Amino acid sequence: MQILTYDRIKSLGGGVMYPIVKYPSFIESNLLRFEHIFNKCQKRHFAEYLTGLLVSKKKNISSMNSQFINHTNQSSKNHFLTDANWDNKQLTNERIAIVKEQCGKQHIKDGFLVIDDSITHRTGKHIESIDWFWDHSKNAYTLGHQLVTSQYVTPKFHIPLHFRQYHKEDEVGKEQFKSKLDLAIELIQEALDCGINFSCVLGDSWYFCQRIINYLEQIGKYWLFASKSNRKVIFNNRLMQLKDVVKELKKENFKLITVQQPSGKTLTVYAYSKTVRMHNVGRVKIVISFLDKPFSGNPFFLATNRKEWTLDTILSNYAKRWPIETFYRDAKQNLGLESCEMRRLKGIRRHWNLVFLAYTLLQFEAGSSSLTKWIKSNVVTIGGKCRIASCEVVRSFLFWAYEYFEKNEDPEYLFKEIVKNDHQLKIVF
Repeated sequence: MQILTYDRIKSLGGGVMYPIVKYPSFIESNLLRFEHIFNKCQKRHFAEYLTGLLVSKKKNISSMNSQFINHTNQSSKNHFLTDANWDNKQLTNERIAIVKEQCGKQHIKDGFLVIDDSITHRTGKHIESIDWFWDHSKNAYTLGHQLVTSQYVTPKFHIPLHFRQYHKEDEVGKEQFKSKLDLAIELIQEALDCGINFSCVLGDSWYFCQRIINYLEQIGKYWLFASKSNRKVIFNNRLMQLKDVVKELKKENFKLITVQQPSGKTLTVYAYSKTVRMHNVGRVKIVISFLDKPFSGNPFFLATNRKEWTLDTILSNYAKRWPIETFYRDAKQNLGLESCEMRRLKGIRRHWNLVFLAYTLLQFEAGSSSLTKWIKSNVVTIGGKCRIASCEVVRSFLFWAYEYFEKNEDPEYLFKEIVKNDHQLKIVF
């Protein structure tokens, strides 16, 4: 038996250019659970769209649609996303049901809920609800949509849960406006309402505010947030900002800590922790850390109401926030989160939901592929799992072509079957 190594899979590229004659097996096996959402025609578009998100090099409707043998006109898929009568909320509920089923199978009884936001970059000013947002990674304003999302992180997996689109006040009006903090609270409440088991919420310094802290205390959840340097605490019997606390410390106050990251990699930091009283928050445990050595570069601040946690525990738990960053990267690079070319917001939101579902199925179901028996290495990345799906699609095409060659030895006949429905080429035989 010839073994497929990960390097061999990777060499095949991140997308399929062969005609698609069959869905990846883990998509095919999951179609039944979505039958109550779609009619027969919609279910076909649903399966083809999911497959395209996983295996097509270009994630726009035209490119994905044209790769399928006997495909319909691309306007049908546009209609499926923008006008067809199916419930986006039902699709979300079924996706969350998959997450909960996996929690049961893997005996997950607790986890971390991570809140963060990201910009889906777009071009074209005529796209509905598009706006300019400050992009910290580019240090400039960029055109796009801004999403606030929740991520569920457990010892065995991490998975996106829900999303909300952030609209500026001048777009929706003062009465309809919701800040990113409002949306964060909605996402936390939605995770509670759908029965996701989590005891602690993680977030960056943007979401470390009195409003969210008060809300988490009301619902009985712990929290761990990054903190801005101007937060005031009582230290050495004086009220001072966190950045001034650093000036009170010495090198020997810092401990060398090795942090285990969710990716399996380790990170070494120098850190100091102390329980203090923080202005407008109460008693918290703060952590001050440096990457290279004490007082080298900018310090990083954390705060949590889990005052009994050790320094090592706080740092390793905050590292569990990182999967939401890798989700944004994978969703954009491998699953086309930013590739939607539709202008109407209804279709764009459905596209986002389908990307979330594609990611979920890859996390939980890609291991059921018929190709796994041929694969030597343990493929765990989303990009690697997309390549496995691509390999399976290629394999299905080769088997399909082989059957045609058995019936008719003329390669020209096979070529005609492949291109006869490509309306863009307009080939005449």
